[in-house]
Order: sequence, then structure tokens, then C-alpha cells
Amino acid sequence: MGRLGILAGAGELPHIGMKEALSAGEDPIFLSIIESEFQVGEYANRNLPIHIVKIGALMKLCKQHNIDRLLLLGKVKKEIIFKNLKFDLKAISLLARMINKHDYSIFKTVSDEFAKEKITIISQKTYLKSLFLPEGRYTKKSLSKKELEDVSFGMEYAEKMAGLDVGQTVVVLDKSVLAVEAVEGTDLAIRRGGSYAKKGKAIVCKSSKLQQDPRFDLPTVGEETLKIMYENNCGTLALRTGETIIVHPKEFINLAEKLKIHILSIGSGNLTKINSTTKKIK
Repeated sequence: MGRLGILAGAGELPHIGMKEALSAGEDPIFLSIIESEFQVGEYANRNLPIHIVKIGALMKLCKQHNIDRLLLLGKVKKEIIFKNLKFDLKAISLLARMINKHDYSIFKTVSDEFAKEKITIISQKTYLKSLFLPEGRYTKKSLSKKELEDVSFGMEYAEKMAGLDVGQTVVVLDKSVLAVEAVEGTDLAIRRGGSYAKKGKAIVCKSSKLQQDPRFDLPTVGEETLKIMYENNCGTLALRTGETIIVHPKEFINLAEKLKIHILSIGSGNLTKINSTTKKIK
């Protein structure tokens, strides 16, 4: 078996993935994206900076370091596609082949190209298994019937938007969509949507698409998400069970309690039943 490469963007997920991979006996290396805000931290001896717009150079680097699997973790702003960056010939060729510039189209085209070189992009869940919440309500206070109706309404629209590759987040209130995430990202969508609500009333719904490809772009939330919600009149966060990455789950739930933000992890069960019991993180 070859080596694991972690194609690393901003945030803590690359570091969590690195620790879990090391614990599993891997010899991983960061391929850190210069165009992101990646911080190498304690792994400077396991870091190779790369330009995300230089796909040909990235492939060569993988070959040089015997990398046969890639794990994509961390945030890279999609807006870099629209900036005046110098793409290499391989990247230009791939962009020309894409039927559109939606996230999945980009990821699928690139992964197929890597597969030709016997480099496999693996599931983001492989080394992040501890970061998913089972189905349930994770904060003490239950939601009202009206709030549950908004959650059901919002999750339906969030799933539709994810399926269209528009975004994974909607902000709702009174069965109205206040904001839909697009290229600007989750945080700005929350700010926009919350601006139309009173304190704690808006509901943030985040969903993967049906049959989400686990290699790419799984929905992710963390403590910063909760802080932005609190500052922008949002009092409930609804997520897809087993499909949404929670950065530092214990700290996340503790902060949600402190800020009085409801957390619902929604699977295939009845929403009223999910809402009826508080679950704890083990």
C-alpha cells in the first residue's frame, strides 16, 4: 500500500484527520492548499504546500511521494475559481471538460482524472468517525410544534438546494425561506437570514443531498457556526444524521447549551419522537 495524502484546506478538520490517520498506523502527509488559510501547526515535517490550481503539479507530487489515496479535508472558498489565478494546463483541460462549475461537477471530474493515475480519493468519513452525531436532540429544551414544523419545512428545502449543488444550508422562519447558501458560504447565509428574524427565532437547516458522495464536501459545522447563529437571531440548528461533520462534538454541544441553541440530528425517525428525549454524547 502507498501513502495517504491529506489535501488540506482551512480549519481543524485536516488536523483531526491527521491524528486519526496516525493512530490507525498510516504515514500521512499534508498537501496543504496555499490558496486557503491552512495552518500547519505541529505537522511542519509532514507538509507539502501546493497550489490548488496546479492539478498537473499536484499529480506529480503524489507520484513522487508514493501517495495512492487522497483525503479531502478543510475549507477552500469556491470563489477562487472566479479569481484571476494561473491555472496549469491540466487544470484548464479539466475545467473545459466540466458541464458546469457546480461543486460536484468539479470534484467528480478531478477524482476521475486522479483515478486514471491510480490515486483514489477516499471517503471523508474514513478518519473522522468520531465527529458524527447519532439521531436525536442534543440540548435540554424540546422544540415547540411550530418550531418542528419549521425544521421539517427547512430540511426539505436544504436537501433540495444541496441536490441542485446550490448550497447545503437554508435559514427559515414561519415556513418561509429567509436565506439560501450559495457561493458565499454558510456563515454569510446565516447572517443574511437571521437579519429578518427576532432574537433566537430563525432556524438553520443543513443537509447533504440524497445519496451524497462521502468523498466530497460533507456538511460541516463547529463552534463558530453557533456563535454566528447566536449573534444573528438563530435559535435552532437541524442536521442530517451521519452526514454532517461536527468539529469537536462535546465542546459544540456544551456551547449550544450555553447559548440556548437547539441541536437536532435528524435521520429516518419520526421528528416528534426525536424531539422528545435529550441525548448525551458518550
